[in-house]
Amino acid sequence: MLDEFETQEKPKTRGRSAIAALVALAIVAGSVIGGYLAFRDSFNSLVGSVIDRFTVEDYEGPGGEPTVIVIEAGDTGEDVARKLLAADVIKSFDAIYRDMLTVDLTIYPGHYEFPTQIPGAKALEILLAGQNRVVVTTTIPEGLQVVEIVPILAGDLGLAEEDLYEVIAERDAGLPGPTLEGYLFPAAYTFDPGVSAEVVIDTLLLRMAAELEGHGLSIEDSLDVLTLASMIQMEGRLEPDFYKISAVFNNRLDRNIALQSDPTVKYYYEGSIDSFQQGLADTDNLYNTYVYPGLPPGPISSPGALAIAAALNPAPGDWLYFVAINLATGETVFSETLYEHEKAAELYRQWLRDNPGWDD
Repeated sequence: MLDEFETQEKPKTRGRSAIAALVALAIVAGSVIGGYLAFRDSFNSLVGSVIDRFTVEDYEGPGGEPTVIVIEAGDTGEDVARKLLAADVIKSFDAIYRDMLTVDLTIYPGHYEFPTQIPGAKALEILLAGQNRVVVTTTIPEGLQVVEIVPILAGDLGLAEEDLYEVIAERDAGLPGPTLEGYLFPAAYTFDPGVSAEVVIDTLLLRMAAELEGHGLSIEDSLDVLTLASMIQMEGRLEPDFYKISAVFNNRLDRNIALQSDPTVKYYYEGSIDSFQQGLADTDNLYNTYVYPGLPPGPISSPGALAIAAALNPAPGDWLYFVAINLATGETVFSETLYEHEKAAELYRQWLRDNPGWDD
């Protein structure tokens, strides 16, 4: 009976063992799956962080309202990238800086306009082109006087006239002439917005110094040349005549003959005089070259490059007189004798009779 009983009980033991094994297997499998899921989540998180680390935030749109970035002397590519980021031109520092490292980028100081919220590649393209610089410009024609130059500078550059005159007064003391007249070189100039009066006046003075240096002259030795050039500038119209007028003045200086230049007389009265004949009789006017021989005390206008070159290189000739016989075209007759000059002067007077109003 015992054997029989034992024989009947053994199958039940094996069944329980199998179930236990299955349960254990399930637990192990669950642990493995759970571990895998936990590893997968951790791995995906790690991969995501790595991807995020190398994904650059960048704008994709066409851009918004423009803004101006000021690049200072000495700014590096990193400095410029941070300024673009701060101004919301780019979305992230790396949107432009990584590409900066792969190009030959030369950065010039100045004010530059960029659209806001643009792709970093577009911002770098604009930076490389350098065509977005914001500037203010002014042009000073030849033959103007300080009282005419200052309003142009003030209007074009947004400066106060009193500030310009204050700087001019400060610079007078360092020049050989009685005033700054004649030393502000006439040319086209470009400045950054917000330029100061000091920078503007000094730039014009340095440009004149450079012009003189090209002729082997210094500012300190330039008074006579600039004075003569300023007279030539006021008298001349056609380029060849500049050199002939220079010859007339130089010939008169050599012979101690009064220069008799009308613009010098008018300069003393700031271009306005009730009667020119009254001005001729004014012996208090040291710029009256009908009364005083030699050059006047200083320049009477700002001469350009041509007038300066003519003052230094008079045309060969023995002329002592000249007169314009056609104020419309600038045609001028040069004479060696007073008789020839009087005949030419009559042509001038006849032209005035035929063209009333030109001598008003």
